[in-house]
Amino acid sequence: MTYSIIVPTFNSEKTLSACLSSIINQGCQDFEIIISDGLSTDSTLAIARNFNDDRIKTFSEPDAGIYDAMNKSIERAKGDWLLFLGSDDLLFDAEVLEKVKNHLMVTDAAFVYGDVKMVGDTPWAKDGTLYKGETTLPGLFDANICHQAIFYAKKVFVDRKIGYDLNYRICADYDLNLFCASRYPIQYVPVTIAYFNSGGMSTVVPDVVFNREKWLNIVSYFREKLFDEDLGSSTKELKKTWKRFFKRFQIGMSILSFRIYWYQRFKKPH
Repeated sequence: MTYSIIVPTFNSEKTLSACLSSIINQGCQDFEIIISDGLSTDSTLAIARNFNDDRIKTFSEPDAGIYDAMNKSIERAKGDWLLFLGSDDLLFDAEVLEKVKNHLMVTDAAFVYGDVKMVGDTPWAKDGTLYKGETTLPGLFDANICHQAIFYAKKVFVDRKIGYDLNYRICADYDLNLFCASRYPIQYVPVTIAYFNSGGMSTVVPDVVFNREKWLNIVSYFREKLFDEDLGSSTKELKKTWKRFFKRFQIGMSILSFRIYWYQRFKKPH
């Protein structure tokens, strides 16, 4: 069992060395590191090459943003499990990959996640806290699981084909996680995976397109699985969704969404 650890970079000279060191110094050494660089003009590439480790594979080429860079790396990845780290993130300690490997060797899940430790404040977590423990399906509908905490089986991207949807500039990872939750077993493991630096765009900039389409995608991904009594708190969003499908002339999806809304709104109490 091997890992592909993907690190997109652009002018990352201040943070990349620490990020790569946190990977190279792991007790488990069954990994490759794929650096997808967007034509940095600083010493980012020199820093990566100075590690002189043939497991670090560096590609520098134009891209359309971080998710495009990650899609390019997915195509190049050889590992069984993929982990995505920002160039300013660090693996939590030297035993992370070994601890997670013990779970991955016996799991039936295709999406395995742990926690991250926050570095800096965000609107959704404070500096020094662990984010965010085991997440229920309604919890995922409400808020994303941190990208740096997730190990994806390679087959996820084989099935998905498009990888990250580039229409979502900030929240393509959230869209991917919703897709995964609708199709594969998901497993939480009580392991702190990484230090998550709060300075990225996802912590300060909203994704207007994703926010507009989030619940349309949830219905499209989950379909009849939304006939689940535990999801009753979603009725307000479902009511909006069937009307929006109708306006888009997606009549079949509108009918399905209305049926789900009707069930959730008027189901009998236990």
